[in-house]
Amino acid sequence: MKSILVLFFLISSLFAYNQKDLDKFLNTKVCQNCDLSNANLSGKEFQNSDLSGTNLSGANLSKSDFLKSNLWGANLTNANLSDTNLRASNLSAVEFKNVNCNNTTLKGANLSNASLSNIKCKNLSLWGATFLDTTLEEVDFSKAGAAYANFNGVDFSKTVLEGGIFWNAKFINSTFTKTQCKYLKTEEAILDGAECN
Repeated sequence: MKSILVLFFLISSLFAYNQKDLDKFLNTKVCQNCDLSNANLSGKEFQNSDLSGTNLSGANLSKSDFLKSNLWGANLTNANLSDTNLRASNLSAVEFKNVNCNNTTLKGANLSNASLSNIKCKNLSLWGATFLDTTLEEVDFSKAGAAYANFNGVDFSKTVLEGGIFWNAKFINSTFTKTQCKYLKTEEAILDGAECN
């Protein structure tokens, strides 16, 4: 009996999204504060969509186009964002944890007040993205392109920057290790009010 219950909960967790929420989003591209956890949204066109406050944990958004979309406050924990276009999207206050973001495009995206943790992605594009008071923990930017990105009030002490492209990126009132500061200077990044510890 116990094994049947365990199996039931495992199966339920695989299909945790709300079907009405999913149908609504697929038909209108708008679903605020919805439950789309573990939903399959891969390979679709969702430009200018609104998923603000939505639970997208474990969802598959790979190879989809979310150009200029609003995901403010969304939960993207364990989501698959590989080959996903989030260019010029609002990702402020979003929870990014254990996200697959290989080849993800975040050019010009707003990640202010977002929380990024346990992230290591290849070919992550952050050109011109904005990070204001963004929390970074165990984030690897060594394979990221972040030229012209804007970072303000960000602590980089628990991140990897060496190897990433930060040419002309602007860092204001941010905290680094001495090694990171040295590397960013070789990248011709702009450091204003930086703390190099």
